[in-house]
Amino acid sequence: MSSFNTGGLNVATSHNFVSYYEGHEPDIQDELVQRYANSMIGFLDFVNAKKATESLEFSRYEKDRIMPKIKATNGGAGSAGAQVSFTVHADAKVAIPAAAPYDTSSTPDQATTTVKLGDLILIKPASGTTASMGSYILALVDGTTSNTAFTATPVNSADAIPSIASADEIIIVGNGHGEGSGFSTPMSTKSTKYTENLQIIKHRIRTTGSEELTKKWFKEKSSGQTKFAISGEGDAYAQFVNFVDMNLLVGEKLANTGLANDFIDGTYSTHEPLALTKGLLNQIIDGGNILNYSAVSGLTIDDIYDYNVTIDAEKAQKNNILNAGIELDQQLDRELGDRFKDGSISYGSFTMEQDKAVNLAFSKARVGSYTYDKRCMEAFNDVQTLGADGYGFKWEAFTVPSGSQVVAGGKEMGTRVASLRKRFLAGKGKSREMIVSYFDALRDSAEGYDYEEVRYLSHVALEAQALNQFGYIKRA
Repeated sequence: MSSFNTGGLNVATSHNFVSYYEGHEPDIQDELVQRYANSMIGFLDFVNAKKATESLEFSRYEKDRIMPKIKATNGGAGSAGAQVSFTVHADAKVAIPAAAPYDTSSTPDQATTTVKLGDLILIKPASGTTASMGSYILALVDGTTSNTAFTATPVNSADAIPSIASADEIIIVGNGHGEGSGFSTPMSTKSTKYTENLQIIKHRIRTTGSEELTKKWFKEKSSGQTKFAISGEGDAYAQFVNFVDMNLLVGEKLANTGLANDFIDGTYSTHEPLALTKGLLNQIIDGGNILNYSAVSGLTIDDIYDYNVTIDAEKAQKNNILNAGIELDQQLDRELGDRFKDGSISYGSFTMEQDKAVNLAFSKARVGSYTYDKRCMEAFNDVQTLGADGYGFKWEAFTVPSGSQVVAGGKEMGTRVASLRKRFLAGKGKSREMIVSYFDALRDSAEGYDYEEVRYLSHVALEAQALNQFGYIKRA
């Protein structure tokens, strides 16, 4: 006999036909809202230049300056028209191979300088000062001694060579030789070799086989995932790309022997040697031009004019990309806008039917002979990464030449390559620039674990050509 059931009840409810919501379908939005822009780097989007390498490290040669310059002291001021002896400073001496690569028992190295007999040198009227035309002393080098010393005499008998007690720079403006004379010592130029190494960066996402088949209340908005994608794979891929980009920005070479040994002696692992690559910002800090601006007044147009002088001395390109943190980006907009506050710019007129909007942002500025394409670096203001509390990136910026450079040596010698490019390991028809691999542990693991993974790996580095043309801007 079945249990007693009252059936319908003699009472009205505010939810007719269905009691206590049991049969109501919940109204859940079918798209997961992206509250934050999780893929926030974007810097490498414009670094389209790439080159594969079949080595774990790569090198480039950059030609040094070709015009010679002297750094020397003397024993005291000379009288009008008198010869003075100079001593070449150690900074101006370069050790070069005497006979390499030939087998010889002679001294392997010799010190050389830029001074030659017959050189015409332009000396400042007082050591350590900034002079102007009409005050310099032009002198002729009339004697050299073992690449460590030389003598010079003013070409005008009314001029006197000043005392140079602390080593000072002296420029060579030409040379003079008598009729029928021979040639002075030949000159050579040199290039500097720079080496960087690739770094392995990894990431992965895992879900159980059961979880993978469950239906979710929502799908990820604009994730681009197909129905075959593992749940959360879009987030994992964005995380990985951000890790790669940040690593190539702020990474540093491994320079700790003890830590390096931990990866081969069993402390952390065995026979798994670790290599880290130097990020672009650290490359610029070490080899580029630094502009320190006042934290009180902020970056001013005058600061940029001074910076122009600095990079112009480095033969920099006239067009540069300025990647700025949000605080510095807006401060530059205000600084540029202040230049037009007296009405020298018109933002246009409006009728009452039109929306009124004024664009107070400057995406490009020409200051002196240099043009800067300004971009706001989202990563510098991302509160989860470089924009976290206590990190100063939002007040900083870096400049990148927007053109190309001529390679001074190696297989690409004489060719033009992008100022900045990504390097990655590739060969034998395979590339490790970006590897995405699917792993089914139920099928492929010896234990038959019930999970699935998507694994990501990148073996990459950044190569900056002619770092002397790059720049970093930060608060003093």
